[in-house]
Amino acid sequence: MSLNFKKTFLIILLLIFCIKPSIAEVTFQEILENPSDLEINLKYATEQEALGRYKATLSTLERLNMLYPVNTDIKLYLISILLKMDSEAKLQLMIETMLQDPNTTKETRDYIEGILNTIREQSKPKGKWFAYVDLNYMQTDNSNIDGVSKTGNLYAQDNISEFPGLRYDKTYSRGGSITIGKNLSPTSAISFNGGLSINTQNKGEENESDLSSGSISYSKVIGKHFILPYIFYSKSNERFTADLSTKGIGFNNSYNINKNNSISYSSSFSTTEYNTTVANMDNEPANADNEIYTTSIGYNFSFSDVNLISSKISYTEKDALKDYNAYAGPGLNFGYTRILPFGTLKFEKTFQSNNYEEKNTFIHSTISREDDIETSQAQLSGRLTQIFPFIKKFDPESKIFYNFKYTEIDSDSSLLQNSSMRKNTSFSIVKRFSLYE
Repeated sequence: MSLNFKKTFLIILLLIFCIKPSIAEVTFQEILENPSDLEINLKYATEQEALGRYKATLSTLERLNMLYPVNTDIKLYLISILLKMDSEAKLQLMIETMLQDPNTTKETRDYIEGILNTIREQSKPKGKWFAYVDLNYMQTDNSNIDGVSKTGNLYAQDNISEFPGLRYDKTYSRGGSITIGKNLSPTSAISFNGGLSINTQNKGEENESDLSSGSISYSKVIGKHFILPYIFYSKSNERFTADLSTKGIGFNNSYNINKNNSISYSSSFSTTEYNTTVANMDNEPANADNEIYTTSIGYNFSFSDVNLISSKISYTEKDALKDYNAYAGPGLNFGYTRILPFGTLKFEKTFQSNNYEEKNTFIHSTISREDDIETSQAQLSGRLTQIFPFIKKFDPESKIFYNFKYTEIDSDSSLLQNSSMRKNTSFSIVKRFSLYE
């Protein structure tokens, strides 16, 4: 791992754990000394709301509402807080009081009526079961599909040889998946997903396969936590290399500090096994059998309702049957997301450092493998009707989704064959069919 990467990693780690909410400018003592000062109390209420302390905001607004009973703005602010707190009884009482108040303007009554319609719509019982099918197609242009090294050379038994392989090629993926789920409660759900995709290559053959997969996930909202445990399984039937199967389990959680700040953390474990047959026995694919452990923690900041800045640090450990296939190392990720009228634009930069446990003497007897990998990604995704509104005639429910993605992977390694540059551009389209909702 380079010295600069270590420094950056430590600085970001300190920043993430040292970030604290800003201290409110108006103190509670000032509120006690000026209980009827409208300006100070409203400022205190907005600061407490920004910090996610809705109870303090609510108590302040309720007191101001008693002191200024004809102030409609205070009542509307109070209603907005009650909506955030999901306090149905208090919200109903406040709405009835305002509707009966002769000082309530027509504009305010219309606003309240809109809130009532929203509450009625949300209170309608939702279907417990849901099911839908996705059909997808993706095409990817690969600048270096076989990962030919930057020098065009590789090590083999301490000697330098030419790196054979294909550079530019296209791959195609066609497939479908079905998701069936059930809403267990207003805050929890479980879903089952199964899929099959067929992957083909234009010129080469090594990237052709049939992939079947399945997963089960459970989601639960508890207070400010959004919890998502899951299990998954996939089996790849390769055309010209060893088949492999992967199974794993994971856990994600997002904690909303307040409206604009949140923390996310995750952990996962997976195991991959390669199928040894008479045809591939000489290559000993089982030597690549592995178990991977990954954990991460991230910080997210959103602003203006359409922007999100994210950062994440991670650690990955891979145990393999042969130690020269095993490694461990930290990772660092930065991202920016912007919601646009025609879709969601996202930029990401990831730094990953891997140190391998043992030398592969077949490649080089004295050089230990160390990789530093930089991955840059730009992505635009959304509904097709956001780009072409006229398609609404053929897709009234806006259930055709698109995705453009550009990925650049710059790998620097102590071994020649693992230093490479790959640039991939892909386009995918998904059509969703609702079976039950």
